[in-house]
Amino acid sequence: MSEHGSRRAGGGGGSRGRRSANGGGFSDKLDGLTNQLSGMFGKRGGGRRGGDGYDDQYDEYGSYDDRGYENSGYGDSHHDGYGDEAEVASGGGRRGAGRRASAGSGGTGGTGGTGRGRGGRGGRNGGYGPDDLPPKDWWMKFINYPRYGKRGWRHWMPSIKQVLSVFLGFLFTVIGVVAYAYANTQIPQVKNSIAAGNPTTYTYDDGEVFADIGVHYYQVNDINQIPKAFQDAFVAAENYSFWTDPGVSFTGVARSALNDLFGSGGKQGGSTITQEYVKNAYLSQDQTLSRKINEVMIAIKLNHQESKQQILLGYLNQISFGRGAYGIDAASRAYFGKPISQMTNANIGEAAFLASVINDPSNFSTALVNDKSRKDNPKTFERFLKRYNAVLANMSQYGFEPKAATDPLQNKLPTVQDFKGPNLSGWVGYMKDSATQYLQAQLQEYPDDPQTQKFANIDNLSKGGYKIVTTYNHVMMADSKTAADALWTGTSGGGGGKWNPKTHASDHDVHLAFASVDPHNGELKSFYTGTDGVEDYSQNAFNYAVQGGVQVGSTFKPITLATALQSGKFSLDSTEEGSNVKPLFYPPGNPQPLTYTDSHGNTKLYPPNEDDEVGGFNGNATLKQGLAMSLNSVFAALELDPSVGVPAVYNMAEALGIKPETPDFKMVASLTLGTAEITPMRMANAYGAFDNGGVSHEPVQVTAIIDQRTGQTVWTPKSMRKDTGINKQVMSANTAAGVTAALQGVLQKGGTAGANTDAAALMSAANGNLAGKTGTTDFNHSAWFTGFSSSLATSVAVFRSTPDGALESIKGLGYDDQSTRINGMDWPTTVWSKFMSIELNKDKTNFAKPFAPYAPICSGVSNIVSFGQSVSAGPLATDTNSLPGTPTGSEANCQAVFVPTPSPTPTPTPTKATTSSAPPLCQSPASYDPASQQCVTLPSTPTDTSSQQQPSGTGTSNTTGPTSPTSTTPTTPSSRFCQQHPTDPQCPTTSTPTSSSSSSNLFGG
Repeated sequence: MSEHGSRRAGGGGGSRGRRSANGGGFSDKLDGLTNQLSGMFGKRGGGRRGGDGYDDQYDEYGSYDDRGYENSGYGDSHHDGYGDEAEVASGGGRRGAGRRASAGSGGTGGTGGTGRGRGGRGGRNGGYGPDDLPPKDWWMKFINYPRYGKRGWRHWMPSIKQVLSVFLGFLFTVIGVVAYAYANTQIPQVKNSIAAGNPTTYTYDDGEVFADIGVHYYQVNDINQIPKAFQDAFVAAENYSFWTDPGVSFTGVARSALNDLFGSGGKQGGSTITQEYVKNAYLSQDQTLSRKINEVMIAIKLNHQESKQQILLGYLNQISFGRGAYGIDAASRAYFGKPISQMTNANIGEAAFLASVINDPSNFSTALVNDKSRKDNPKTFERFLKRYNAVLANMSQYGFEPKAATDPLQNKLPTVQDFKGPNLSGWVGYMKDSATQYLQAQLQEYPDDPQTQKFANIDNLSKGGYKIVTTYNHVMMADSKTAADALWTGTSGGGGGKWNPKTHASDHDVHLAFASVDPHNGELKSFYTGTDGVEDYSQNAFNYAVQGGVQVGSTFKPITLATALQSGKFSLDSTEEGSNVKPLFYPPGNPQPLTYTDSHGNTKLYPPNEDDEVGGFNGNATLKQGLAMSLNSVFAALELDPSVGVPAVYNMAEALGIKPETPDFKMVASLTLGTAEITPMRMANAYGAFDNGGVSHEPVQVTAIIDQRTGQTVWTPKSMRKDTGINKQVMSANTAAGVTAALQGVLQKGGTAGANTDAAALMSAANGNLAGKTGTTDFNHSAWFTGFSSSLATSVAVFRSTPDGALESIKGLGYDDQSTRINGMDWPTTVWSKFMSIELNKDKTNFAKPFAPYAPICSGVSNIVSFGQSVSAGPLATDTNSLPGTPTGSEANCQAVFVPTPSPTPTPTPTKATTSSAPPLCQSPASYDPASQQCVTLPSTPTDTSSQQQPSGTGTSNTTGPTSPTSTTPTTPSSRFCQQHPTDPQCPTTSTPTSSSSSSNLFGG
């Protein structure tokens, strides 16, 4: 081979041709260098790299990675990408065929010697190589996305110019939209004229007016009539940047918009004084995004068209201060007895006071009626004092007043005159407050309901022009007061006691509270709340019938019974342990039995029964007997049975209207014994579901709000509207009938209320069509009776409370012997009987109709549902000849539930048991299960009692069965709970106060 000869190397588009030989001319070298550079920046080019003119094998073939490809594959058999193997003389070159590429044009080979090599042609059919990009389309000059010429993630990543362009485009679009909206926004006429409105009235259920929200208004026409200290106080409290801001808080608007978009709920703050003025004067109170946008645009425009002084004056003339006062002048007169023009800049405390009231005018004004109201509403008053101190601190912090002037006023309120409002004595004030608080609760309960947020807002209603129709019945309210005299001036039908504070040390600080609810709609028809024989709002503004709550004792047990019957594993004829001689275990899996410490310091098995009473036969009692005698052991074992469980009982109570925030309403073993502190209204409403076929209603106190100007109803409670799903069927009709039948036994001979002569007379007059339950709590802190007829449910509570709120024993109430124990069958049953007798005498035909009959059947299928769900109504028997299931008194239909079965257990199916054929014989240790109609092997019973295995029917620790409720394990009771319930088995053992009675009285009947 000639030393100066060269081979012609082929190079595809974007490929690297062979370098020129050293013997070539400058032009040849330049061509070779060009091709080499082209190959360096190309990837997998169409040909091999040009050589340097020497005949070595590496130059001949190039590297593997330099080979070209066709359509991502190798070249075809005709164009294999390699040059001819024959050598060329120095006078000429060899032509190699470059590998064909999918795209791109051929490169130019090197020139060797005197012969010019011709590079191999690239891809055919006009294609480009993989690294050869097609020319840009025209539109890529404007929109280059995905990015041209980029590989991998850079292909999809926008450039800085693109991001900036999009941002600027969006920004200019927003500016344009805002500018257009601003140009087209018109400031409307003042819509909410306070002076033109008539007072909003409260009426009984028949339309009779019993109270109103008076409107007191004095307009200030010149901002200079309002001292600068007062102006500064409101700015410091509500909007410290008011004098310099554009009229809108954009952070507040953004927060409100996000809340509306994502439904986070709650009331969003952050509005400026200008926005508040626009909302109060021009717009509605709707919590909607469109209203907020309208508010913002008007506020911005108003901020440009009016001075800050004009806006502040309009704001101070509009806002509510409570006491029926609207505007700062009316507020100054209402709280301090003089117009605002007579105030000075030295009245810093008065300024901070008024600026604090507007934060919650309805509640704050209630707590500031007089000195007594402050004591009756300590939490509200404390909250107001904190607000007052914060406003003073803001005034000095923002430079409105010197710190030396504000600090001495901390915790020192100015002298405020007592509120001389309309006559709210007797029960009138209680009704007005209760209806108002009900509306406020509706606002919190349904924040996403526009109708509620707009019309149930008491601050809006205070401006006048509406009628609030309550559920209270005037005649029944008077009947409640008459019935209360059975305690204050009558004689107990339970033991002949007579209230006499002059001779009985126990007859002081006695509270009587009861409420009556229509079970068919949840309407609160009447209530009574009195202390020491007096029902007077002006003396004690706290409503114990609706607001308060004390331990309900055994009146809670029917809720446990309803849960058990609803489970499908129990009937009223099912039995549980009627004494506490066998251990109970809780939480599930706990090897230690539940115990309690009696009044003598002895540790005993939980729970105690009143007077150690044992019911039934050989220590066992049916559920019906257990309820009639109020046996704690029966219901503790029932609650802890794996077919029921504490969580299921808790869920049932919540479904019946007991709120989770109720004090001491917890998933504890003593739940069934009534440790929760529930109001009489809630208890009456819960019992109403037993009478109403298992349908639970939300308690209602206001049925409608009517616009006086048009006569149209603008609001009804959401629970009274169709298809809201708030009122639910929480148990089957047969379950409700079963609980009712058991509650009838309480008022019959042998029941805990049967010995009360007043109740016995009432039962006779009502033909036995009444049902109810007594309740007594530990240490005699309270006594209850809750019961119902076919048309009315009433719950009565009696307790003692010192002025500081501490509960005291009611032992000896009305009796010369002060050691006399007061049970639910005594004063509570007497008052209940008196009230129900009055209502019965009004309508003997419809007041107490016969209850629906109960069918004693165990389906074997759990019907317990989670809270918030509904259950089917279930069958009701029409007569005694068509009762499904086993006859009353037979236990076979429910027997299998009382013995824990090993896991897994076949899921039982509903069956209709018959008595025509005997069950098949099963070989030991198996036993016949009527629910599943098969033999089931029972676990062996250990003979070693020290192992503390649970006997049947006493709350097994095995929770793996198919009927175990799905819920989390209850948490340990709080320290506050244990302080109030030292005998609860889940609380640490503490010393128990010694009772004057030798017998136990923990949550008896």
